[in-house]
Amino acid sequence: MSVEVENRDRYPATSRYRNSRYYRREIQRNEFQIEPETWNPFSIPETAEDKYTKVQPGEEGRLDLISLRVYRTSALWWVIAFANDIIDPFGVVSQDTLRYPPFDFVASNILA
Repeated sequence: MSVEVENRDRYPATSRYRNSRYYRREIQRNEFQIEPETWNPFSIPETAEDKYTKVQPGEEGRLDLISLRVYRTSALWWVIAFANDIIDPFGVVSQDTLRYPPFDFVASNILA
């Protein structure tokens, strides 16, 4: 059984677990573990400043590589996933067009 507990944010601003809800889960009788909610979806609204990119050969199923190319860090792969409602990154194939918000928007509205 899981019970929600006070937020204990210990993740960096680039982590998808940032601002997650935390739960106390009983692992054995009278032994508990506190863990973040692992699925915390949110929408990233479309804006006029959004950019688009085509998936290059070798980037199929690799949102981390696409993030590295467009944001210069692989840590923001989940921003691209949320912006495009991608649940299974292995369904991303070469020549797909993906939307991604500019880094300034990500830094000020999502990571802040």
